[in-house]
Amino acid sequence: MLKVEGIDVHYGIIPAVRQLSLRVEEGQVVALVGANGAGKTTTLKTIAGVLQPKKGRVIYNGEDVTELASDKRVRMGITLIPEGRQIFSGLSVKENLLLGAYYRKDRDEIKKDVNWIHGLFSVLIERQSQIAGTLSGGEQQMLALGRGLMSRPKLLLLDEPSLGLAPMITKDVYQAIQKINETGITILLVEQNINIAMKVADYAYVMETGSLKLQGKPEDVMRSEEIRKAYLGD
Repeated sequence: MLKVEGIDVHYGIIPAVRQLSLRVEEGQVVALVGANGAGKTTTLKTIAGVLQPKKGRVIYNGEDVTELASDKRVRMGITLIPEGRQIFSGLSVKENLLLGAYYRKDRDEIKKDVNWIHGLFSVLIERQSQIAGTLSGGEQQMLALGRGLMSRPKLLLLDEPSLGLAPMITKDVYQAIQKINETGITILLVEQNINIAMKVADYAYVMETGSLKLQGKPEDVMRSEEIRKAYLGD
């Protein structure tokens, strides 16, 4: 479904990602993990079209989308849920969800999708009229996920969904992520929390200072002595 081929991404003259290649097969959950500043978020933004690579290509369903605008990628089925939620804090929960479907005209299907999201995150039913900025951190993350799902993505790019959340809320969010994947939505997941990412992933890539350090099945990555020392304190 997705192939990233040798991308270099810079912020001005500063290289953030170097010669990065990865692939995501349809239906998978793929984890992209690494320490803060490794280039994970930059990679997701490049796939989503927020950033443009200096070199390399982004291929989606066999089509080169490297120079395609981000809004056109959304219409093709690529949706980014950014780090830090970035909800519309002055609008209601309901308004936030509906903004996720801003380009859609199928009103009956939009209503069905809202009901589906309420099934995933029942707390959002009770909070429909509440101003989004007054929600708890966990509720805001659920709303961000719900808003992203309203665009009907085929490829969902999740950036640090556990950031700042209590362990119990993180568990709830990840259970929802697994349910989302079970509907057929492919997920590329960026996480610093390597333990939880590996529990849901089919395949994993490890980044370090802008480059890929390691890749493989989660169980193989977790057995790596280098990873254990770096992330698990062994």
